[in-house]
Amino acid sequence: MSFGYVIRPRADRDVDEIADYLFEQANFNTALRFLEELHRTLALIAANPEMGRLCKVPHPKLAMARVFRVSARFAAYLIFYRPVSEGIDVLRVLHGSRELKTALNDGAVD
Repeated sequence: MSFGYVIRPRADRDVDEIADYLFEQANFNTALRFLEELHRTLALIAANPEMGRLCKVPHPKLAMARVFRVSARFAAYLIFYRPVSEGIDVLRVLHGSRELKTALNDGAVD
């Protein structure tokens, strides 16, 4: 965990899907900015794991999970993570307009 965070497989797929979508709908630079801002925010959260608000979705794998926005520019995208002793485990990255309870329950958290 050299960056203070681990991106779990489902969250990694979320990030790939978001970057692909931004590339297709906007352009390469927008997708790249998203990835840069995401990793900058993940480093910030890893250094301050309690900064996100507690996630209120009732799911056993989300116990003690927190949520924080990617950045002001990408505020619609939410990072769901769990503080761990070495930093954070990133569980999911989702667009806030989705039905989050369904997405988090259906999309699994690994």
